[in-house]
Amino acid sequence: LEAVFLGIMLFGFNKVSNRVHTLATFLVAFGTTMSAFWIIVLNSWMHTPAGFEMRDGVAHATDWMAIIFNPSMPYRLAHMLLASVLTCAFLIAGLSALRLLWGQGEAAMKGLKTGVWVAAIAIPLQIFVGDMHGLNTLEHQPVKVAAMEGNYETRSHVPLALFGIPNDETGELDYAIEIPSMASMILTHSFEGEVPGLNDFEHRPPTAPVFFAFRIMVGVGMAMLAVSWVAAYLLWRRARRGQEIGRWPLRALVAMTPAGWVATLAGWYVTEIGRQPFLVYGVLTTADAVGPVSALVIAGSLTAYLLVYAGLLAAYIGVVLYLVRKAGQPADPAGHPAAAFVPAE
Repeated sequence: LEAVFLGIMLFGFNKVSNRVHTLATFLVAFGTTMSAFWIIVLNSWMHTPAGFEMRDGVAHATDWMAIIFNPSMPYRLAHMLLASVLTCAFLIAGLSALRLLWGQGEAAMKGLKTGVWVAAIAIPLQIFVGDMHGLNTLEHQPVKVAAMEGNYETRSHVPLALFGIPNDETGELDYAIEIPSMASMILTHSFEGEVPGLNDFEHRPPTAPVFFAFRIMVGVGMAMLAVSWVAAYLLWRRARRGQEIGRWPLRALVAMTPAGWVATLAGWYVTEIGRQPFLVYGVLTTADAVGPVSALVIAGSLTAYLLVYAGLLAAYIGVVLYLVRKAGQPADPAGHPAAAFVPAE
């Protein structure tokens, strides 16, 4: 059903009424939000399991409300929905900026305004929700936080590592560039706050992927904040003083088109790799859940998935660019393009 209404939303603009098109758009958003809700419910339970008891090695549900609204679920859901909003906002802003660079007119400017202002409002909310999610993770999965920070010893006044290379053999963060005591301040809201260390845990995730993925997520998020706020200021200045935005800000927005997707993907790497070696945190390890399948078969299926998704991603980008070019073509009364669109120099 989502796919049907998505087709109406993308390709039915000149074929159905505005009400039907708006309804289709709403149903796509509603359907994907409901999907996200139940996916996050399950995923969150695997991180912070609740509402069950073990009987003869099998988990049995005892409280469905506790299962659904497990300790991390509200934070994960809010974080993911805001990530989706930001992904769409930067996609719209970036494609609208591309249309403006190609010489398309006021319709592209309306899209740019929508994307930029939504992003400028949503990114501070995302930072706030992300902070709350981090505090929740510190409470329920402290070893993940230790890997995110590259912190090996439990201590206070933990510095915030802007960069470094985790070294599990020596228990040190090599080539570290740090801000003194800032990790303690962010995680505990006190410079003297104690942050857990990896060496205190028997089961711990691979440090490097979690450490670097977290910095990619945060770094892209900070870039999103800067670009959206600068662009919002330039749009405000354009409205008040009639000054043009300029080509370089538009190019920056084009470059940031996939920013939300990159940050979201990096965030999921932090979440899922940081859960290891558990499939259900503290209950079931990934090794115990593995079936009698060889590593070669797993590698083959993973490769097949990657190839399929790479093809889908390429097709998606191609369709989006086609729609962007088509948007700039003059149309006849029947809604068909009258001539090929040639980008402006």
